[in-house]
Amino acid sequence: MTGLVVLDVFISLIFIFLLYSLFATTIVESVTSSFGSRGKNLLAGIDRMLSDDGNTNRFNYTFLNLFIAFRGNGFTEAFYKHPSIKFLAQKGLVSLATSRPSYIAPDRFSAAIIDLLRSGDYDDEGENISASLGIIPRFDLKELQGRIDQLESDISQLDAKKDLFEFEAFSEELAYLKGDLQKKANRSSAEILQPFTIDKETNYQLKSLWYDAANDIEKFKALIEKWYNEQMDRIVGWYKRKVTFLTFLIGLGLAIAFKVDTILIASDLSKNEDMRAMFVAGATEFLAQHPDGVDAETFTKQKQYMDSVKSEIAKYNAVLSSQKEEADTWPGFGYLITAFAISLGGPFWFDLLNKLVKIRSSLQMPVAAKEDPRKADAVETKAVG
Repeated sequence: MTGLVVLDVFISLIFIFLLYSLFATTIVESVTSSFGSRGKNLLAGIDRMLSDDGNTNRFNYTFLNLFIAFRGNGFTEAFYKHPSIKFLAQKGLVSLATSRPSYIAPDRFSAAIIDLLRSGDYDDEGENISASLGIIPRFDLKELQGRIDQLESDISQLDAKKDLFEFEAFSEELAYLKGDLQKKANRSSAEILQPFTIDKETNYQLKSLWYDAANDIEKFKALIEKWYNEQMDRIVGWYKRKVTFLTFLIGLGLAIAFKVDTILIASDLSKNEDMRAMFVAGATEFLAQHPDGVDAETFTKQKQYMDSVKSEIAKYNAVLSSQKEEADTWPGFGYLITAFAISLGGPFWFDLLNKLVKIRSSLQMPVAAKEDPRKADAVETKAVG
């Protein structure tokens, strides 16, 4: 094969990969949107932050997490039931309950965590945070009630006339303690946050941040947001890997359904000039129609664009599906290559296709001039003149 033939074979294959990558991406976006997959991935990431290693579910780190998410402990449960988080979610298409928010801002995350930690019966919020983290004991209402009972007993044994000073002092203290107890009881009864426990490793992390903040709630909030942002980079990476694997599986299904066997197609392209010409012309036309490139997230929302992709695929499916499998080809290997290529994504193949078409255009002029010496003379005369 000549160099131009090899180039045309590559352009044709890449154009096929591009079309099916866009098609697969559209299917993936539809599936992940219906199942609320981004929200489930975020839940898995937050659960990883708020749960110890032994309490996280391994399925959350596989592509199955795109369809279902498992929570590890009560802290994660309490976080997602916090009003500022719960009302971010919208009902999913196939979920039994409300779906999970696909994005939580760092300041909202830190505010919800702090609100959970500062729930308690101390008057000072910082003391409640310290109590939640186990730095100081939690305020015990039973102990307060015990002090009240003791004072009432002491007062009953006093003679109001003989021990007037003590009687008044005890009575004032008793009134104060009863008021404090009532206030704390009202606060507890109005509390809508779910009780929770913090795992050992997570507690250590939060306690370290609280110490670093020197018991300053605003500094503590900033440190939690920094921790969250660092983890979000990993969470986004998890989602990309899960989606890539799902795209591979969908790509394999498309390859089998439409008989897109890379090995057989490459063989046929190398022998069939008309077939190469058809795909190269289609690739050139596609690039001309989309000079700004392809963005899967944008294009999947545009019905007109998706219709054009389906039209392009339909145009070439008859050619691809008509190819017969050869005896010396290992069954399925060509489909696996196609599926892997599809998983690389449309933008990757678009950029590569654009570069190869430009190279082909630059090679065509010298080839044409070599075939027609008069054109070469004309080009030379023009250059000299």
